[in-house]
Amino acid sequence: MKIIDLSFVIENGMPTCGTPWHQNVSITHLGKLEEVGRNTHAVTFGSHTGTHMDAPFHFMPGGRTIEDTPLDVVCGEISVVDFSHIKAGQTVRLEDVKGLKITERMLFRFDWFKNWKTPAYYKDFPYFEEDAVDYLIDKGIKLMAMDTPSPDDGSNINSKEDSPNHKKLLKEDVVIVEYLNDTDKIDLSRKHTLVALPLKIKGSDGSPSRVILFEE
Repeated sequence: MKIIDLSFVIENGMPTCGTPWHQNVSITHLGKLEEVGRNTHAVTFGSHTGTHMDAPFHFMPGGRTIEDTPLDVVCGEISVVDFSHIKAGQTVRLEDVKGLKITERMLFRFDWFKNWKTPAYYKDFPYFEEDAVDYLIDKGIKLMAMDTPSPDDGSNINSKEDSPNHKKLLKEDVVIVEYLNDTDKIDLSRKHTLVALPLKIKGSDGSPSRVILFEE
């Protein structure tokens, strides 16, 4: 069995969500080994830093918060879909998902992680058309993971059309996992089990998460 880590490293200077209000990462020394006999650090980051998971409260007033994420949804067998042929500025259409076997957990690979730490990462990334998301929801998806920043058109932030797919998915309590790394290491011919664990932060709308695949 092979273990594939799909998580970005959390570090100072990393990109943070593509919006000016999101907290920059700050990792600083508190105690130093040579001074107090141990190393400790202060770590500050926003709830949507790096590889992370969204809870319904991200967009839904009164929605479930991240500490109540159902573990039987974020851990288990997952289908991996190769959409690496969908390039910058292109979308996932209804006809692209209609031919798929829809399972409770699905990971969509675009290989977009290769743009991490470049100006291209938040520009023209592939996203899902709304009717494609409607279809996935209707067919029973419970977790939707991707190696892009969002299932939505990133150019619509702060507009009336902001994040319709997030809202559709989270309203139906579908877990969203974004910013996956190294998806090109996945062997699509093999079976996969997902383990995606957020920090247990009370009342939060999301959390950085360690996301791994067991491949057999």
